[in-house]
Amino acid sequence: MELTVFGNNATCPEADGACACYLVEAAGKKILLDMGNGSLTKLRKKIDLAELDLIVISHLHFDHFGDLFCAKYHLETRKAYGEDIPPIPLLIPALPQWAETELCTNDVFEVHTITDGFRFEAGDVKLEFVEMVHLIESYGVRITAEGKTLAYSGDTGICKGLYTVSAGADAFLCEATFADGKAEEGHHLSAQTAAATARDAGNSHLFLTHYHPDQSRMLLTAAMRFFPDTVLTQMEETYHL
Repeated sequence: MELTVFGNNATCPEADGACACYLVEAAGKKILLDMGNGSLTKLRKKIDLAELDLIVISHLHFDHFGDLFCAKYHLETRKAYGEDIPPIPLLIPALPQWAETELCTNDVFEVHTITDGFRFEAGDVKLEFVEMVHLIESYGVRITAEGKTLAYSGDTGICKGLYTVSAGADAFLCEATFADGKAEEGHHLSAQTAAATARDAGNSHLFLTHYHPDQSRMLLTAAMRFFPDTVLTQMEETYHL
């Protein structure tokens, strides 16, 4: 199982950066987790969008799904010019009408609505969703394949779901918007909380994401006090799980 990061900025893209976007490759499948602002140009350097087997959107904030609209326009244009591109399964929370009108036309996506406990299989890859606590409906996901489990927090505050999604996972891809707990407001995590969760969940590796680059040193220092095997994700880096 491999994880490649195409976006890890919090809230909005930095200069030459991008928001949440991660490619998971396992058991012959290419699964995209989120497609935040700025990520599409990074992603297209490395992969043809038509090669994706599955797209997962954790929640409907633009730093997690803004570039999905541009991806849809790109794919439907290619289809209009005659390319035979099968609909890509899209796992996403319930869409408001305006977003449904934009995304659910021209057979670009095969839409599946995520709910708490929703399960999906893409070949030998199994996904299970857990509802998290955030400003809007939000989900974490466990991806299991090749004898490994990757857990992804999405955006979340401290909640029961955080421990459910991370429990026993080999790797935990977790948001770390703040350096310490003082700034937590119930809808984002600090690096120290992410690290303490990874420790308590028995994770082998912790990958921090959704952070502000100017805080990177503080984030990593705070996390490693609780969980030494912490990696601060870097743009366009691939990690072998």
